Amino acid sequence: MRVRRPGLVTAALVSLVLSACAGGSSGVGEPVDGQRAPIDHIIVLFLENRAFDHLFGTYPGAEGLAGYRGRQADEKGVTYATLPAPLGRDGKPDPRLPADLPNAPFAMQKFLAPFDPTNNPVHRFYHMQRQYGAGADGVAMGKWVAEGTSGGTTMGYFDRYASPTQWKLADEFVLLDHWFQGIHGGSFANHFYLISAGLARYAEAPAEQRAAGVGPEGRVEKDGEVDPDGWVVNNLDPPYPPQRVPEILRAPQTAPTIADRLDAARITWAWYATGWGGGADAVKQGLVPHHNPFQYVKRIMETPEGLAHIRDASGFTRALREGGLPSVAFVKPHARDNAHAASSTVGAGDRWIAEMVREVMASRYWPRAAIVITYDEGGGWFDHVRPPVVDRFGLGTRVPALIVSPYAKRGFIGRREYDHASVLKLIEWRFGLEPLTERDRRAAAPLEAFDFTQAPRAPVGLP
Repeated sequence: MRVRRPGLVTAALVSLVLSACAGGSSGVGEPVDGQRAPIDHIIVLFLENRAFDHLFGTYPGAEGLAGYRGRQADEKGVTYATLPAPLGRDGKPDPRLPADLPNAPFAMQKFLAPFDPTNNPVHRFYHMQRQYGAGADGVAMGKWVAEGTSGGTTMGYFDRYASPTQWKLADEFVLLDHWFQGIHGGSFANHFYLISAGLARYAEAPAEQRAAGVGPEGRVEKDGEVDPDGWVVNNLDPPYPPQRVPEILRAPQTAPTIADRLDAARITWAWYATGWGGGADAVKQGLVPHHNPFQYVKRIMETPEGLAHIRDASGFTRALREGGLPSVAFVKPHARDNAHAASSTVGAGDRWIAEMVREVMASRYWPRAAIVITYDEGGGWFDHVRPPVVDRFGLGTRVPALIVSPYAKRGFIGRREYDHASVLKLIEWRFGLEPLTERDRRAAAPLEAFDFTQAPRAPVGLP
């Protein structure tokens, strides 16, 4: 377990959103000049809500579940004799799963197929921090069940059977086994962090949306979407339509994002969201507004040139086939394909990854592309590695991350510490851009994944 001690955070640094040290290299001494690297296109496939152990805990050679001996404890610290009954989507015991599972992670595929829907475990900012607490045996990460809402379900994991594409990509390319979500909790905070290396600001948030009585290790007297200092830590829909829920972040965001850096350098980019452009009907069909961080950004949403960067995901595959792929492409699947529990499945997410990677490999762009595949956050699924502490916002749960490229090493497991700011650092390294905050300044770009001295590799067959 690697835990970094947080430094002193001054009020001035907090005002810049996030300022504590994030893990990894600052880029000094890296062997390749990014602007000369044979990578012209960085493609980010950003899925939903799966922890590393949940998908790769049994992958050979990765830091997975083999050596984990901890046990879950209840709210009073008493070790469960067996896991509490796993709960289904209706909050009642799931009849597909045994009610007396041993107090340990369990193989979910013994009972469920990859496309079978499951309960959606809680994955909120303060809950997640409490889940990291020690069980009665003193081992960290012992409160996933007690601080969850899905009983023993959260302890389930899958293997190659459920994610054949991702395991195949790990076999052939690079798996990073210490990649963490940037911010504790759920989707919006981690999507906004992906483009800004910071948190959205809502200083005027109404009292009913604010957390109160915040103590150490995620203890609160009152939960909320916004922390007492005005940082948005849970989900609020964007200030610009389409919107899905009435809880809206009504302050358009003006902090710099990677879009500002790319536009200033005249580097092309796009955010591809399946269903974008369909308005309210698209939301009814599964477009999730809080999964589009640029929908919160004033400069993007209030200018024609800004809005032109948000496109339907069909435009991504069309650009691969017909030409016009931007230098940086973020690709977001539809709710049914994004692997989010309840609305999607592990199998659906894996299938979507296969479809996207095949399209890239079949395109003219493959010889000079790098694909980063990761998940916005752990989704409330158990992972046994306690996240490094860099500040009061994170890092959060360890999530799967893969690097696929003709220059990626073959069958390599990267051991360095990364988080979603590492995506920004990779973009900044390649295109010579300045960082946005101290988080991406100090993050490591996943350069250990590449060997630029090798001849470009040919595409591989996928399941």
